[in-house]
Amino acid sequence: MKRPRLVFAGVLLVAIGALAVWRFWPSTSAGPTLPAGQSLDVAQLEALAPLPPFALERAGTVLTPAELRGRWSFFFFGYTNCPDACPATLGVLSHVQEALRAQGIEAPRIVFVSLDPQRDTPELLARYTEAFGADTIGATGSDAALQPLVSFFGIAFERKDQVDKVNYTVDHTTNFFLVTPDGRWLATFAPADDAEAVLDDTLKLIRMPLP
Repeated sequence: MKRPRLVFAGVLLVAIGALAVWRFWPSTSAGPTLPAGQSLDVAQLEALAPLPPFALERAGTVLTPAELRGRWSFFFFGYTNCPDACPATLGVLSHVQEALRAQGIEAPRIVFVSLDPQRDTPELLARYTEAFGADTIGATGSDAALQPLVSFFGIAFERKDQVDKVNYTVDHTTNFFLVTPDGRWLATFAPADDAEAVLDDTLKLIRMPLP
């Protein structure tokens, strides 16, 4: 199966794109494997690296790896002023959550990390994520606070045409990521508008045996 391509919301500088391609160069290290006869449609297995230490701001509290323990999590990076990729992806993930709950399965929470802390306050993120269900977390932080996760997941982003503090866009990686209940990165999903394909892959991933 081909590895998912990094896809960006807009056109990034060549140097940023090159960094992202390097991050997703095929690895020779051993990692988890699906049971015989199963394959993934829109996801790629990763090597189960543990999340790095991080501390991001969310409404009323601080989000750390410890806060996410015990539940599967989808991580997605974007910003609230994103016109298309962010609401579309969050909508797909919300649909996956609903479909899993309908089957009596505890769904992964959604962790939406804003790359635009200047405009996306924790309070604004809380209001924004409400539209995608109560099990969606919005968090952000300074560039220094974001850096551990940005580097870990290979996120490329660029704040464009930032002539003032209000009117600008953010080009960013639109892949999303599945993290295990014990805080390890299991899979990368290519950007997908097919919620059923994401659901099918998610079911396979959360049911597979993990080392």
